[in-house]
Parts: sequence; structure tokens; C-alpha cells
Amino acid sequence: MSASILIVLATVVAVAVRESSAVTNEATFIIDSVNADPGNTWRASDTNVIPGDGKNFNQLMGVLPRNFNSLRFAPIKKIVDDESNEALPENFDARERWPECSSLLGSIKDQSNCGSCWAVSAASVFSDRLCIATGGAVAKNLSAEQLNTCCYRCGNGCDGGSPESAWYFFMRHGIVTGGDYGSGDGCQPYSIYPCGKGRNTCIDDDPDTPDCSIKTCTNSNYSKNYRADLHYVDSVYSLSTSEEDIMKDLYKNGPVQAAFYVYTDFMYYKSGVYSYTRGQIEGGHAIKILGWGVDDGTKYWLCANSVEPIMG
Repeated sequence: MSASILIVLATVVAVAVRESSAVTNEATFIIDSVNADPGNTWRASDTNVIPGDGKNFNQLMGVLPRNFNSLRFAPIKKIVDDESNEALPENFDARERWPECSSLLGSIKDQSNCGSCWAVSAASVFSDRLCIATGGAVAKNLSAEQLNTCCYRCGNGCDGGSPESAWYFFMRHGIVTGGDYGSGDGCQPYSIYPCGKGRNTCIDDDPDTPDCSIKTCTNSNYSKNYRADLHYVDSVYSLSTSEEDIMKDLYKNGPVQAAFYVYTDFMYYKSGVYSYTRGQIEGGHAIKILGWGVDDGTKYWLCANSVEPIMG
């Protein structure tokens, strides 16, 4: 089974930098500063921090810097005007446009304390687009586990990878099914114990990338043959950072994968439309964009992170 897929790599621009004094507790300072400013469009909390102890944010940031293969694997697609000239709505949510795939589109994956965001978001977007392309006939979770552990060209598994290489892997090698940890879903479910929101203890503070299971299903209860379970994409492409290009492709084909630089304050996001306030760069992170909108005059992307609730 195949479908045309895209990658979009966008950069979040830091705005509204404010002066800060020396503090003994960075988390408390960030949370109090964000919540006390009536001009902020979002609210912060320490209840959503991942992993539970909040000490190693940068190990979750798994997008490696782009290299010479990035645009070779996923060349930028030129967007042409839709022949129908259909106007894009001010607010859009892919879950509402494709209700037959809403359970996949709205699902929140858990990368645990592994820097596999590049793999988790890629597998999720491919799952979504495959479902949409087949009119809901193929509604399956595809395996972030296989991508994270077996795509050697992608990078280093839990120590980071390349979204472009992930999609090239889908095109060249295919990917089997596989759901969340402990779900018993598909051929190769995620194998790293979840320790994100609401879980205070990680089994391993810095987990190694699991071994690749070559041409076999790790789920002994899954009856389908490994080779018959593979799914492929027909083509891979990137989008420019143009808002309109991203919106057009999302509206027509479904969610996109995006990467951006994460600052410390983002790790305390609770609700609202996030914009940078303070903190250092923790690293590059990959997420899924499934819509857009305008809130009290502020434009936003509707995104699904790989641990936290859907965010604006």
C-alpha cells in the first residue's frame, strides 16, 4: 500500500524576549513569568514536563541538523494554484475534514525519554495520510519502532535522526505496522517504556536505541506476514516555509511533519497559543501539524506533540 507523502521543515522564530534576573529555580521563574504576563497568549505549568524529572530536555530533541542529503531525499515541492481556486478557511482541523480517520489524526504518541521525535512524528503522519488516501480503508498505526531502530541512514535512533531520511526509508524499504508501548498493536509496537506526562520514573535515564528486528515481527500475537505488512510511499517532498504552501498541502492531503527549535519555556507549555518568552535552545524537535487557526487575532498552527496534549 502506498501514498504520496510530504515533509515540511519549518523554524519557529523567537519573539518577545524579555529581561530576566538571576534566579535559583528556572522552572518556577519561567512558569511564574509566563502566567503573570497578561500579554502572553499561553499558560505554563510544571505538570506537563517531560520526562518526569525535567532534567534532560535536550535528550528528547531528536532532529539532527540538515545535511547534503536533506533536499536530495526530499526536494522542495512547488505548489501550484488549485484549479478550483477554493479559498482556505480561517480555521482548519484535519480531524473534522476526515472524520473516518479521526482516531489516528488525534492520537498522541509517546516517545518516552528517547530522542525519537523524528521517527514518531514521521510514522504518525504517514499513518494519517495513508488513511486519508484510502478513504479510511487503511486505518493503521505504522511503526515508529521500526523506523527508529532500523533506519541507519536516518541517524542514531534515540540520539536523533533526520526527518527527510525517514521518508526516504519509507519509499525505499517500506514500514510495517506498530502501535504504542504495550498496545499489542501491529507487527512492531514501540518498545521503550513510557515515562512522560504523569509518570515520574523512567526505567532508564538515557535509554539505548533498541536493536533492529530485521524482517520479522516482534509482536508474537500478530498473525500477518512481515513482508505483506510493509507499506510504502510513492514520492517524498519538502515544502517551503510559506504559510500558504503548508496550508494548501495540509488541506488537500492531510497532516504534515514539521521541525522547529525548542526553547526551555516550551517544556512547560500547558495551554493556549505558544510563542517564545525565555530560556535557552534545547535542540531541534519534530511534531505533527494537523491544522491552523486564529485566536483573538493571533494566527497559530494546531500541532500534536509526541507526549503532551494537542497544542495550539
